[in-house]
Amino acid sequence: MIPHVLGLHALIALTVALSAWFLSRYTIPRPPVGRFVRADIAVMVVALVAMPFAYLHVPVAIVVSVFGVVVFTFTQLTLAPVLGGRVAGFAALVLCGGDVAAYFVGWSGVVLVLNDVAVILLVVGAVNLWVQTAISPAQVAALAAALTLYDTLATGLTSLTLDFVARLDGLPFAPVLATRGAPEPSLVGLGDCLMLTLWPLVAYRSYGRVAGWTAAGVDAALLAVVVAAFLGGGGAVPLLTTLGPLIVVQWLYWRSRPVPVPSRPEVERALEFVPEPVQGQAQGRWVALADGGVVGEGPTPGAARRAARQSGAETVPVVTFLQPAE
Repeated sequence: MIPHVLGLHALIALTVALSAWFLSRYTIPRPPVGRFVRADIAVMVVALVAMPFAYLHVPVAIVVSVFGVVVFTFTQLTLAPVLGGRVAGFAALVLCGGDVAAYFVGWSGVVLVLNDVAVILLVVGAVNLWVQTAISPAQVAALAAALTLYDTLATGLTSLTLDFVARLDGLPFAPVLATRGAPEPSLVGLGDCLMLTLWPLVAYRSYGRVAGWTAAGVDAALLAVVVAAFLGGGGAVPLLTTLGPLIVVQWLYWRSRPVPVPSRPEVERALEFVPEPVQGQAQGRWVALADGGVVGEGPTPGAARRAARQSGAETVPVVTFLQPAE
């Protein structure tokens, strides 16, 4: 049991690390949906809460088909900046086809591995898409608070989550990260993976390196406690019941601290020449400033520098972050 549990948490750590690495190097092709607003968070909460209720009363074939479409879409979306659109689409097709084929052949171990690969790619793609569309810390905190209430009811006080997972056990595209299936499963839900990965990246982007590493450290400490509780016979642990409040507390702490204002003379001079409409469009992004204006922008400092080089900036750019208004 211990190797399976430790392996599961190693996969979670790998997912967070891959998401951070991806964010520092690639930009996901964004659909023309603009930035996140409060209504988007409300829709996400309703969808996540309604999903188990709906899928417990829907034929399994429909459930698998819906999850399959989601996996294919996000796999292609995630791999497109790395492999190119056509190759990414082919890779997504191979992953989804292999998962289904392994299920019909009866290779449960292969299904488990391919499901884990699919969930990791989905989390990396979804989190990067949200971060790159400038989801704010306040919106993440609101999402975490809502999911805390849901997870407490669905996992801690009722059997809804366990019934949902049991129904999807062994099926292709199951929305869980797992190292072992029934009868003694070792797994964590897709929602848990998303929140464990999303907050460290948003904290880093919005509040700096210390906030990002603090969030990652809180994740690691919480997972260590969960491991101890599970191995001690605690059974299913509603992870978001604890993680949600921890995210809210971190958000309240970091937002109360003054945002450091760039003091370097070249940054201040460059910002003086950036028109206000441009600043407004770039809020929530890292921008490279040179030649009296914005010469590159991106979700990370490295992405902004690369964009500046590609734009042919003649001087060395200064990179700073334009904080979005909450």
